[in-house]
Amino acid sequence: MYTLLIADDEHLEREALDLMVRKSNLPLRSIKVRNGREAVEAAQTHEIDIALLDIRMPGISGLEAAKKIAEIAPRCRIVFLTAWDSFDFAQEALRIGAKDYLVKPATVQQVITLLTRLTNELEEERTSTRGQEVDEIRKILKQFNRSFFASLKYGIVPHETMETYFSLEGIMEKEGLALVFDGTSEANLSKILEGRLKRTSYKACYFPTVDRISVLLFSTRAETLALGFESQHVQLGCPTCHMGMGRPFHSYEEIPKALREASQAYLVAIRNDRSLVDFDQIQELDSSFASEQVINNVETRLVEAVMSGNLTEGRRLAHEAQDLIALRYSLETQQFVDRYYEMVLVATRSIRAAIHHFSYEPLQKSSPMEMERYFMDFIDSACKAIETDRKDKYVRIFQEVEAYIETHYAQQLSLEQMAGQFNLSTSYFSRLFKEYIGESFVDHLTSCRMRIAKQMINSGIKVHQVAELTGFSDYSYFSRVFRSHEGISPREYQKNYK
Repeated sequence: MYTLLIADDEHLEREALDLMVRKSNLPLRSIKVRNGREAVEAAQTHEIDIALLDIRMPGISGLEAAKKIAEIAPRCRIVFLTAWDSFDFAQEALRIGAKDYLVKPATVQQVITLLTRLTNELEEERTSTRGQEVDEIRKILKQFNRSFFASLKYGIVPHETMETYFSLEGIMEKEGLALVFDGTSEANLSKILEGRLKRTSYKACYFPTVDRISVLLFSTRAETLALGFESQHVQLGCPTCHMGMGRPFHSYEEIPKALREASQAYLVAIRNDRSLVDFDQIQELDSSFASEQVINNVETRLVEAVMSGNLTEGRRLAHEAQDLIALRYSLETQQFVDRYYEMVLVATRSIRAAIHHFSYEPLQKSSPMEMERYFMDFIDSACKAIETDRKDKYVRIFQEVEAYIETHYAQQLSLEQMAGQFNLSTSYFSRLFKEYIGESFVDHLTSCRMRIAKQMINSGIKVHQVAELTGFSDYSYFSRVFRSHEGISPREYQKNYK
């Protein structure tokens, strides 16, 4: 059995595709999500084999989601669902690594033919690579994927799962050392480690982000590993580096604590401009740096960094604020959860208020891991929005306009109403709409309604109900528009589809 991810912001489209799959008898089970963000989250928590992604979804688009899913699950077959049928789009889909794309509304035969081909490919790959599977997993595990590393960091990976993961990587040791670096690239990471630890046998797993690299070194001699690092040696290997080192861990259960210690030591190394700080040196260097005043100051700088579009500095300060709060209020306490939630809430509200037409789902108070993931994704999106606005301030506005039409097509929309909603004059809005969307407001709204009307008809909804559901108060007018747009009446289309 393989897992199929269906990502589409239109409920009827999701249900129609799911119904096709269930009736096909293909070895597929479906996971349905509403947008690109949920698609990425599904790929982080499930093993996705095939992903059907709508291109135009609010928030993270299908193209953006595809790039992230490809990083999380390189073997996943990605298929785009699009209203476009152009050579340019095909090139973009292939560049991202898509296996194919379907032009909406796709027929049952088109969907089933494509899914049959992809499941056959998956079965052939499973058979031919069964003997190489362990080697492939080992290659991937040298660099943690985001979901596994986050779960490891927060101590929610079961012992048995860790044992399986690390044993597949050829790591049998259960003790070692956690390190956090900056100022270096992944290419230099192995050089730094090899340069200092030539006499100590070890294996390494790492996780890189925009602002830091977190490393786990496994060895039967954890204390010897720690002694292999000295400030002058780090400076020689990487003159611009700061490094934090946690206390040696002696079991899998101690890894989350060691990673937190390394992160906090790294924070102290930056604040004191030291090339290396181990966790036991924290109190010696500064016993008052985790005050509320300092935390508030970091929050202010964090908002300023994001508002300037500085992604690396924004992420670094987000990690710094989290580490400061964890030092002041232990990570395991409700006080930490409350204070961290407060910090993320205030920062995101300030940033959202300052970026025009920046839509983002609201923060939910949840686990520290989920709030951290939310915050880092938010920072990425905010910096990207700012960068986009610097190039062309209307690009995101008309992405928002388009998304609004896609979700409010059933309402009585007018050019004047939409222009007012986005604080533009009617004539200027009309001109910009055609420039950025490629057709007039009326034509685009009609195309959107007709596309959704066909989906509804295909899903079995009665034709006279479809008229009302797509924003037409009069069935006769709906029928005339449908015939003008599609060349046949709604009832003729219904008969042809069946």
